[in-house]
Amino acid sequence: MHTGPQYTPTPQRPAGARGSALLIGALSFAVVFLLIVSVTVGYLVLRPSRGGGGDGGATASSTSATSTEPTADGSETATGSESATPTEVEAERCWSPSTTERTSQNPSGKLRGGGLQFIPPAVYDQRAAPSGVSFANDLQGAQARVEDSWYSTMFVGTIEWQPGVEYPGAEAASQAIVSCFYSANIWGDTSGRSLEDEVTEPVTIAGLPGYRTTAVITFAEDDLERTDATELVVVVLETDQGPSVFGTETAVGVTKHEEAADAAYDSLTGIV
Repeated sequence: MHTGPQYTPTPQRPAGARGSALLIGALSFAVVFLLIVSVTVGYLVLRPSRGGGGDGGATASSTSATSTEPTADGSETATGSESATPTEVEAERCWSPSTTERTSQNPSGKLRGGGLQFIPPAVYDQRAAPSGVSFANDLQGAQARVEDSWYSTMFVGTIEWQPGVEYPGAEAASQAIVSCFYSANIWGDTSGRSLEDEVTEPVTIAGLPGYRTTAVITFAEDDLERTDATELVVVVLETDQGPSVFGTETAVGVTKHEEAADAAYDSLTGIV
Protein backbone atom coordinates (compact mmCIF):
# COMPACT_ATOMS: atom_id res chain seq x y z
CA MET A 1 0.00 0.00 0.00
CA HIS A 2 1.41 3.23 -1.05
CA THR A 3 1.33 6.05 1.84
CA GLY A 4 2.27 9.74 1.85
CA PRO A 5 4.71 11.43 4.30
CA GLN A 6 3.94 11.01 8.05
CA TYR A 7 2.52 14.24 10.01
CA THR A 8 4.13 14.66 13.33
CA PRO A 9 2.20 17.07 15.64
CA THR A 10 4.08 19.88 17.59
CA PRO A 11 4.30 19.02 21.26
CA GLN A 12 2.06 21.27 23.47
CA ARG A 13 3.10 22.70 26.89
CA PRO A 14 0.81 21.95 29.72
CA ALA A 15 -1.65 24.72 30.71
CA GLY A 16 -0.12 25.06 34.22
CA ALA A 17 3.26 26.08 32.83
CA ARG A 18 1.75 28.92 30.84
CA GLY A 19 0.02 30.36 33.97
CA SER A 20 3.27 30.30 35.94
CA ALA A 21 5.10 32.26 33.24
CA LEU A 22 2.39 34.92 33.17
CA LEU A 23 2.48 35.26 36.97
CA ILE A 24 6.26 35.68 37.01
CA GLY A 25 6.04 38.38 34.34
CA ALA A 26 3.37 40.25 36.24
CA LEU A 27 5.39 40.16 39.48
CA SER A 28 8.50 41.41 37.71
CA PHE A 29 6.57 44.36 36.27
CA ALA A 30 5.11 45.19 39.68
CA VAL A 31 8.55 45.16 41.33
CA VAL A 32 9.99 47.46 38.66
CA PHE A 33 6.99 49.83 38.99
CA LEU A 34 7.32 50.01 42.77
CA LEU A 35 11.02 50.80 42.48
CA ILE A 36 10.29 53.66 40.08
CA VAL A 37 7.58 55.08 42.38
CA SER A 38 9.82 54.80 45.45
CA VAL A 39 12.72 56.59 43.79
CA THR A 40 10.41 59.38 42.56
CA VAL A 41 8.77 59.92 45.98
CA GLY A 42 12.12 59.87 47.75
CA TYR A 43 13.48 62.55 45.44
CA LEU A 44 10.45 64.79 45.89
CA VAL A 45 10.44 64.46 49.71
CA LEU A 46 14.15 64.53 50.46
CA ARG A 47 15.41 67.02 47.88
CA PRO A 48 16.96 70.17 49.39
CA SER A 49 14.86 73.32 49.79
CA ARG A 50 15.73 76.18 47.43
CA GLY A 51 14.42 78.97 49.60
CA GLY A 52 16.97 79.11 52.42
CA GLY A 53 20.66 79.45 52.63
CA GLY A 54 21.71 79.44 48.98
CA ASP A 55 24.17 76.58 49.55
CA GLY A 56 21.66 73.89 48.70
CA GLY A 57 21.63 72.56 52.28
CA ALA A 58 18.48 71.79 54.17
CA THR A 59 17.12 74.68 56.25
CA ALA A 60 15.06 74.52 59.42
CA SER A 61 12.24 76.92 60.19
CA SER A 62 11.61 77.89 63.79
CA THR A 63 8.13 78.40 65.15
CA SER A 64 6.97 79.46 68.56
CA ALA A 65 5.30 76.67 70.43
CA THR A 66 1.88 77.49 71.77
CA SER A 67 -0.64 75.44 73.64
CA THR A 68 -4.28 75.90 74.46
CA GLU A 69 -6.02 75.93 77.80
CA PRO A 70 -9.76 75.71 78.40
CA THR A 71 -11.45 78.82 79.81
CA ALA A 72 -14.44 79.00 82.09
CA ASP A 73 -16.89 79.20 79.17
CA GLY A 74 -15.45 76.12 77.50
CA SER A 75 -13.48 77.97 74.82
CA GLU A 76 -9.73 77.64 74.45
CA THR A 77 -7.14 80.33 74.92
CA ALA A 78 -3.70 80.11 73.35
CA THR A 79 -0.84 80.20 75.81
CA GLY A 80 2.88 80.22 75.31
CA SER A 81 6.04 82.18 75.92
CA GLU A 82 5.17 84.91 73.43
CA SER A 83 1.70 85.54 74.86
CA ALA A 84 2.78 85.47 78.50
CA THR A 85 3.16 88.87 80.20
CA PRO A 86 5.76 89.41 82.94
CA THR A 87 4.47 89.71 86.48
CA GLU A 88 4.31 93.36 87.51
CA VAL A 89 5.53 94.36 90.95
CA GLU A 90 3.05 96.39 92.94
CA ALA A 91 4.78 99.44 94.37
CA GLU A 92 4.50 99.80 98.14
CA ARG A 93 3.90 103.31 99.40
CA CYS A 94 6.55 103.13 102.13
CA TRP A 95 8.78 100.18 101.28
CA SER A 96 11.73 99.23 103.44
CA PRO A 97 14.19 96.34 103.04
CA SER A 98 13.26 93.28 105.10
CA THR A 99 16.78 93.15 106.50
CA THR A 100 19.03 96.13 107.18
CA GLU A 101 22.78 95.96 107.07
CA ARG A 102 25.78 98.18 107.55
CA THR A 103 28.09 98.15 104.56
CA SER A 104 30.00 101.32 105.50
CA GLN A 105 32.46 101.98 108.28
CA ASN A 106 32.49 105.24 110.18
CA PRO A 107 35.71 107.22 109.86
CA SER A 108 37.08 108.88 112.96
CA GLY A 109 34.76 111.64 114.17
CA LYS A 110 32.16 111.11 111.41
CA LEU A 111 29.12 109.03 110.61
CA ARG A 112 29.01 107.46 107.13
CA GLY A 113 26.29 105.77 105.12
CA GLY A 114 26.03 105.19 101.38
CA GLY A 115 28.09 107.87 99.66
CA LEU A 116 27.71 110.55 102.37
CA GLN A 117 29.27 111.40 105.73
CA PHE A 118 28.85 114.16 108.34
CA ILE A 119 30.18 115.27 111.71
CA PRO A 120 27.70 114.55 114.55
CA PRO A 121 27.54 117.43 117.06
CA ALA A 122 28.55 116.71 120.64
CA VAL A 123 24.99 117.12 121.93
CA TYR A 124 23.95 114.19 119.73
CA ASP A 125 25.76 111.74 121.96
CA GLN A 126 23.75 108.56 121.32
CA ARG A 127 24.28 106.26 118.34
CA ALA A 128 21.35 104.35 116.87
CA ALA A 129 19.89 103.53 113.47
CA PRO A 130 16.87 105.81 112.99
CA SER A 131 13.31 104.47 112.97
CA GLY A 132 10.71 105.37 110.36
CA VAL A 133 13.10 105.90 107.42
CA SER A 134 11.80 104.17 104.28
CA PHE A 135 13.68 103.40 101.04
CA ALA A 136 17.06 103.36 102.77
CA ASN A 137 19.73 101.00 104.06
CA ASP A 138 23.25 101.17 105.49
CA LEU A 139 21.80 103.65 107.98
CA GLN A 140 23.80 105.29 110.75
CA GLY A 141 22.23 107.77 113.16
CA ALA A 142 22.86 109.98 116.15
CA GLN A 143 20.30 111.13 118.73
CA ALA A 144 19.92 113.84 121.33
CA ARG A 145 17.40 113.48 124.16
CA VAL A 146 14.61 116.07 124.36
CA GLU A 147 12.71 114.68 127.33
CA ASP A 148 11.65 111.26 128.60
CA SER A 149 11.68 108.96 125.52
CA TRP A 150 11.56 111.79 122.95
CA TYR A 151 14.67 112.42 120.85
CA SER A 152 15.92 114.57 118.01
CA THR A 153 17.63 112.48 115.34
CA MET A 154 20.04 112.86 112.42
CA PHE A 155 21.10 110.11 110.04
CA VAL A 156 22.82 109.14 106.83
CA GLY A 157 22.48 106.11 104.53
CA THR A 158 22.12 104.74 101.03
CA ILE A 159 18.92 104.89 99.01
CA GLU A 160 17.55 101.40 98.39
CA TRP A 161 14.42 101.37 96.25
CA GLN A 162 11.88 98.56 96.11
CA PRO A 163 13.10 95.76 93.79
CA GLY A 164 11.16 95.65 90.53
CA VAL A 165 10.07 99.29 90.88
CA GLU A 166 11.94 101.97 88.96
CA TYR A 167 13.85 104.46 91.08
CA PRO A 168 12.06 107.82 90.56
CA GLY A 169 15.05 110.09 91.12
CA ALA A 170 16.29 112.28 93.96
CA GLU A 171 13.37 114.74 93.98
CA ALA A 172 10.64 112.11 94.33
CA ALA A 173 12.77 110.07 96.72
CA SER A 174 13.22 112.97 99.15
CA GLN A 175 9.48 113.67 99.08
CA ALA A 176 8.60 110.00 99.63
CA ILE A 177 10.94 109.67 102.61
CA VAL A 178 9.44 112.75 104.27
CA SER A 179 5.90 111.50 103.63
CA CYS A 180 6.69 108.06 105.03
CA PHE A 181 8.48 109.55 108.03
CA TYR A 182 5.35 111.56 108.79
CA SER A 183 3.06 108.51 108.58
CA ALA A 184 5.39 106.12 110.45
CA ASN A 185 4.33 104.69 113.78
CA ILE A 186 7.03 106.47 115.80
CA TRP A 187 5.23 109.43 117.32
CA GLY A 188 4.23 107.96 120.65
CA ASP A 189 1.10 109.29 122.35
CA THR A 190 0.73 112.36 120.17
CA SER A 191 -2.49 112.90 118.22
CA GLY A 192 -3.86 115.34 115.66
CA ARG A 193 -0.62 115.12 113.67
CA SER A 194 -0.34 117.27 110.51
CA LEU A 195 2.35 117.90 107.87
CA GLU A 196 2.90 121.60 107.14
CA ASP A 197 5.18 123.94 105.20
CA GLU A 198 6.49 121.20 102.89
CA VAL A 199 9.02 122.51 100.34
CA THR A 200 11.18 120.61 97.82
CA GLU A 201 14.05 122.33 96.03
CA PRO A 202 17.21 121.38 94.12
CA VAL A 203 20.50 121.60 96.01
CA THR A 204 24.17 121.00 95.39
CA ILE A 205 26.24 120.01 98.42
CA ALA A 206 29.99 119.44 98.20
CA GLY A 207 29.62 119.31 94.43
CA LEU A 208 26.91 116.61 94.61
CA PRO A 209 23.55 117.42 92.98
CA GLY A 210 20.23 116.42 94.47
CA TYR A 211 17.04 117.59 96.15
CA ARG A 212 16.08 118.67 99.66
CA THR A 213 12.57 118.37 101.10
CA THR A 214 11.72 120.19 104.34
CA ALA A 215 8.50 120.08 106.36
CA VAL A 216 7.16 120.56 109.88
CA ILE A 217 5.10 117.98 111.75
CA THR A 218 2.80 119.54 114.34
CA PHE A 219 0.82 117.81 117.08
CA ALA A 220 -2.61 118.93 118.25
CA GLU A 221 -2.25 116.99 121.50
CA ASP A 222 0.83 115.61 123.23
CA ASP A 223 2.41 115.21 126.66
CA LEU A 224 5.61 117.02 125.72
CA GLU A 225 6.82 120.08 127.60
CA ARG A 226 9.71 121.36 125.47
CA THR A 227 8.20 121.04 121.98
CA ASP A 228 4.96 120.63 120.08
CA ALA A 229 6.44 120.11 116.60
CA THR A 230 9.25 118.44 114.69
CA GLU A 231 11.13 119.80 111.69
CA LEU A 232 12.08 117.29 108.99
CA VAL A 233 14.93 117.82 106.54
CA VAL A 234 15.65 115.08 103.98
CA VAL A 235 18.40 115.50 101.38
CA VAL A 236 18.93 112.95 98.58
CA LEU A 237 22.15 113.41 96.63
CA GLU A 238 23.69 111.60 93.66
CA THR A 239 27.08 110.27 94.79
CA ASP A 240 29.77 108.05 93.27
CA GLN A 241 28.38 105.25 95.47
CA GLY A 242 24.84 105.80 94.22
CA PRO A 243 21.92 107.91 95.53
CA SER A 244 22.33 108.56 99.25
CA VAL A 245 20.31 110.29 101.95
CA PHE A 246 20.97 112.64 104.85
CA GLY A 247 18.19 113.63 107.21
CA THR A 248 17.38 115.40 110.43
CA GLU A 249 14.29 115.21 112.64
CA THR A 250 14.59 118.04 115.15
CA ALA A 251 12.42 119.13 118.06
CA VAL A 252 11.19 122.63 117.22
CA GLY A 253 11.97 125.13 119.99
CA VAL A 254 14.94 123.21 121.41
CA THR A 255 17.63 125.68 120.40
CA LYS A 256 20.68 123.45 120.98
CA HIS A 257 19.19 120.75 118.77
CA GLU A 258 18.24 123.19 116.03
CA GLU A 259 21.74 124.69 115.95
CA ALA A 260 23.29 121.21 115.99
CA ALA A 261 21.11 120.11 113.05
CA ASP A 262 22.31 123.13 111.04
CA ALA A 263 25.94 122.33 111.91
CA ALA A 264 25.56 118.69 110.83
CA TYR A 265 24.01 119.79 107.52
CA ASP A 266 26.93 122.18 106.92
CA SER A 267 29.45 119.37 107.58
CA LEU A 268 27.87 117.01 105.02
CA THR A 269 30.24 115.78 102.29
CA GLY A 270 30.66 112.94 99.87
CA ILE A 271 33.26 110.22 100.23
CA VAL A 272 36.58 111.10 98.65
